[in-house]
Parts: sequence; structure tokens; C-alpha cells
Amino acid sequence: MSSNLSKALDSLSLIVNRYSAEDNSKKTELLRRISEIKLPLNETILTYNELLLFICAYPDNAQIAALAEKELKRITVLLKSAKKLNPDIFNNSGLPHTSVLTGFSFDCIQWLLTHPDINIKLSSFENPSFDLNEVLRLTLPSLEKSETTAGFTNFELLDALLVKEKDRLHFLISELGKLNHLPYVKDHLFEGLGSYVELTPKNKSFSKSYNRIHVEKPFYHDQILKRFDHEALLNTGLPKTKVYARKEIDAAISVVKNSMAIYERETDPVTYMDERSFSLYELERGVTVAIYGMIPERQLPLESYVGFTLFKNGLPAAYGGAWIFGEYANFGINIFESFRGGESGYMMCQLLRVYKQVFNISFFEVEAYQFGLDNPDGIKTGAFWFYYRYGFRPIDSKLKKIAKDESVKIAKRKNYHTSKKVLVQFTESNMGLQLAVKKIVSLYDISEKVKKLIQKQYFSNRVLAEKDSVMRFKIKTLWAKSLNTNEEKVLKEIALWAEAMQITDAKKLDLMCQMIKTKPIDLYKYQFLLLNFFKN
Repeated sequence: MSSNLSKALDSLSLIVNRYSAEDNSKKTELLRRISEIKLPLNETILTYNELLLFICAYPDNAQIAALAEKELKRITVLLKSAKKLNPDIFNNSGLPHTSVLTGFSFDCIQWLLTHPDINIKLSSFENPSFDLNEVLRLTLPSLEKSETTAGFTNFELLDALLVKEKDRLHFLISELGKLNHLPYVKDHLFEGLGSYVELTPKNKSFSKSYNRIHVEKPFYHDQILKRFDHEALLNTGLPKTKVYARKEIDAAISVVKNSMAIYERETDPVTYMDERSFSLYELERGVTVAIYGMIPERQLPLESYVGFTLFKNGLPAAYGGAWIFGEYANFGINIFESFRGGESGYMMCQLLRVYKQVFNISFFEVEAYQFGLDNPDGIKTGAFWFYYRYGFRPIDSKLKKIAKDESVKIAKRKNYHTSKKVLVQFTESNMGLQLAVKKIVSLYDISEKVKKLIQKQYFSNRVLAEKDSVMRFKIKTLWAKSLNTNEEKVLKEIALWAEAMQITDAKKLDLMCQMIKTKPIDLYKYQFLLLNFFKN
């Protein structure tokens, strides 16, 4: 019986992303045949679940989608009724009713402790940089600090402090929470403990299979779209923004956050999301894109780190973000493993389209890691050519010429493949997508000027440079407004920028003043101010 299942799954995997009439018929037949086979509680079920997720994201028709959903339900019932699951197989699989065992940041765990659909507990301390004694010595009441000098292991110390097993994680979060006024110190200490937690779902919703946004009308596929006019897509206007009820937005935010925990990932825009900035865009071919910024306390002073989650027929299929500054954006994309082999290029171009049009981006840059630097998979898959196909080119002129010559060879010679040596060579430069014929100012251009200013005029004394630049900026702008902590951070960077670039124009200084007050609270308005600043 298991042999029959393996053969059926092998056959299904060969046609899962093919859409001819013959393939559709065979896919239907295979799903029906598998539905009559008893599923084993081993790795086979993981393989099957991944194929079903792909089918749900890229369904041929309503019939095949319904068969896939029915099989996901069958897997869910089986896992729920199982007396015991092999943790080596099912932990971190993302299947319904299975555990996630990994490490997260302080703030992420603080959110997970309030999650209605999971139980969470402290599991272990993995590869810690320092022990719990060192950390709690900074936070415990003086009467208990002597316990931290007795040479206890982490768990022995928790026992000595009479912290019950079920309360250990709450205790750690409570103690480190005493350092909330020093968020980056708190993060460093918590990360250094190497705390691993176990997430146990209370129901099926916390899983790859059921963590989805609502889709009114699924998109059915007659092909995997590989060839399309990417330039035309980038320039196609975004559909009219749909008005969502607060309940729908809250549900989408939960799906975004859940997806990261289920897949054992974490990004700052998700962990420190400013929910006021959350926007959804329903696009073509079952694609929906969510973008979101960060709370003021966690923002970068001048750039806007704007995260995204891309949904395919409601399922979270990709995540990442862009570091935006005026018309420049450093862009990164990660496609969840379940959905690779689909419309990766099309999804990326839809994301670029959203960022381009929402923020008026004219230059996108991708870092070399995305296509192979310290990333063997990127070299193995030739990821460089993935970006090249959609208009990205090496920023280094020498490598740009080599890439052009290679592309000619690929076009002319059948079965020609770029050597590993050349692919590695390409990682010596980032790649850029130029959408306008003009010089785009990046934050790097400004930071280089600021570094030279501090080195030459202040002999590398940054404190003095900040103080002096702020004083000069306030004099030039007749600044008299009071500032909160987040605005003060922006002011210091803006003042250094103004001093290093010798900005004296009254209109530009006024825009900078507006940026100081706007940056922490409205990333969209802040970007509008930056674009006006660089307009001329």
C-alpha cells in the first residue's frame, strides 16, 4: 500500500505545476486514488501536504481545488487523532496539530504568549552567549541576587528561584521586560540566552494548511506564467484600493504574523509592525500583497524599512521587504519552500510594481546574498539569472559587461550553462534595476559624506558632530518646537545630513523640518516629503 502511495505521489509531483487537459485529468485521478489510500504517519505525509499546498495556491479548477482541500482535511483529522507523533519528523513541519520548536526575539515571544491558538513554553537554551545568572543579576531584586552567584545552570537557577516549569517563559519575559527602556540592550541579552520555545497549536488554524486570508473568488490556472512583459507589468496602474473592514485587516495581520512563526522566520517589520501602516493590494492571478512599516521606537532614522507578505489565493507564499529612501529601495524577497516552482518571477514583479507605484521608486537594488554570496543554493540554482531576466544588472561595470557576454552565449548556444566560477564572481557586486535615466540618491551617498564630515571636522568624535550639527540646524531653521525621543533620533540624522551636504535652501530645510515630525508616525507622508526634497 505504501508503495502505491509513493508511486502516486511521485507521479503527482511531476505534474503538480503543469496544466494541459491531460495533466488536469491525471491530477484529478491521482488525487482521487490517493484519497482511498491509508496515509502513514511518516515523512510521506509531509511530502503530500506540500504538494496539496501548492495545488491550493495554483489550482487548475474548482474540482481539483476541492479535492486538495478535502485531502488537507483528511491529513488534519489523522494528525489530531494520532496518539503520538514522531517529533523528529513532525516538529517544525507546519502541519496541523504539530509543534514548532525554535527561537524568536523577545518581542515576538511576548506576542506569542498572548496568542489564542497556541500554548507556548520554554524548551531549552541553545548555544547561549552567556548564562542566565549574568542576565538576572541585572534584573532581580537585591534579596535574590545571591542566587546568581551559586554556580547554578540556567534551569537550576530557575528552580532555586521557585519558578514552576509552566511559568518559566513568562518569568523570563517579565524579568527582561524591566529593560524595556533599553530595548536594544534587552534584545541583545535575550538573544544571548539562546532561548528555544515550543509552540503547540490548540487547533488547526495555526498551520501552513489553514493560516490564510479570505479569498472571495479563487484564481484558476491554465499555466504557470513564466514569460510576460515585466516592464509593462511594473507600469500597469494598481487596481483601485479596496476598502477593508477593521475586522478584515486584523485577520490579515494575524495571518502575516502567524506565517512567520509557523515557518520559523522573523523580520523586524512583522515583529515591530505599525498596524496603522498596513495596506492590502488585490492584484491579478490570485495575488494579494500586504505592505507595512514599523512602530516609531524601532524605525531607522532616515530609511523606511517596509515589509511585505505576498499571498497566492489566500496562502502566504512570500515575504521580505524594502529599505526605502526617496526613489531608491534595497529589495529582498524570500519565497516559502511550499510554493517554489510556481510563478516566482511574476510574484517578484508584482511586488516591485507595488513598491514602485506606492513609493515612486526608480531604482531597486538586491544584495549579492540573494543570488549566491554566502548562499550556496543561490549559486546552485543560478539565481543571478533569475534577477537578470527581469531587468536587474550588476552595479559594477566590469561584471555588467561579463554578464552581457554570458547572456549572449546562453542565447546562442544550446545547453550552455554559466560556470560556478563566473556565478561566484557575479556576487562581488549587488544588482540594480534602473527604472529612470537619472542619478538616484541613496542613503549610502549621504552616509559617506557624513562620515567624511565627522572625520575631517570633528576628528571622528560623533557625539560632538551630532551636537554641533543639531545646534547649527536649529539656528538655520529657527527651530523652536519640542521633540519626543523618536523625533530626536531623526533630528540628529537630519542635522548631520544637512551639515554634510551643506544644505542652505530654505524650502529644503523646511521639508527637513517636516520630515523630523513626520518620519515616526507616517511612512507614506514621509516618503512624499523625501520625493519633494529630491525633486530638483
